[in-house]
Amino acid sequence: MRKTLYILTIFLLTINAQAQNGKSEFIGTYGDMILANGEFGGTELELKADWTFRLRTTDYVYPQTFKDYTNEGKWILKDGEVILNPDLQRREPTVNIIEKQIGLKDSIEIKVNHYIELYENQNLIEKQKTEFELLTLYFNKRRKYKHLTREWLKEGSCAWAPRIRNRVNLDSTNTFRIAKKDIKKIGIYTYGFTDFIELKTENKNSDYYELDVVIPIDKERMPRNKKVIIKGNRAYFYEIKGKVKKSLNHLWKKTA
Repeated sequence: MRKTLYILTIFLLTINAQAQNGKSEFIGTYGDMILANGEFGGTELELKADWTFRLRTTDYVYPQTFKDYTNEGKWILKDGEVILNPDLQRREPTVNIIEKQIGLKDSIEIKVNHYIELYENQNLIEKQKTEFELLTLYFNKRRKYKHLTREWLKEGSCAWAPRIRNRVNLDSTNTFRIAKKDIKKIGIYTYGFTDFIELKTENKNSDYYELDVVIPIDKERMPRNKKVIIKGNRAYFYEIKGKVKKSLNHLWKKTA
């Protein structure tokens, strides 16, 4: 019995030592901008030896605000990749559609309702109908997008900001009309989405479509099951369509 317990203890100690050695190469501070004082600006990720992390990054839901959030949490290694807050499932936006026939002869009316579900400490604290800044639609195929926005949103506020083509300025009713056509599906994209959400329509004779867009947001903007790929002194953090892309700017590991 003592021999069995001894062997089990040695085995567990060996596994723990291997885990500690495996994580050592990842421990450190990573950032994408070095300021004059030698500190990181922009995104900064610190992976600690006790399997906790500290992350400061720009709002990933509304990056155009340039507002920074700082969070702490737990990290693990899985298949050689770092996962931040692995126990937190990612929040996904939802879109529902209502179809009607309202007797329009040569046009179709579209209405968009935009809601924010705000969470704090994992609890839903508010659901509010809000005025979105920019929302993109397409009908049937991913081309000839219509960018729904507001008259007050001016172009050219940033030197790198592209011109908004096929722009439709909405008023407080959030409705607009298009020429009558056979709509088989509608694609929607806005802030808080990782990619277009596509919905199929049911009645080709419908001339009114009402879209309910719901965006769930954590007030703290903590990462949720966030993957980070680390290769040497580089940490690949940024995503396209919800996946980390090595083609994007990476974070550098801070050296002593």
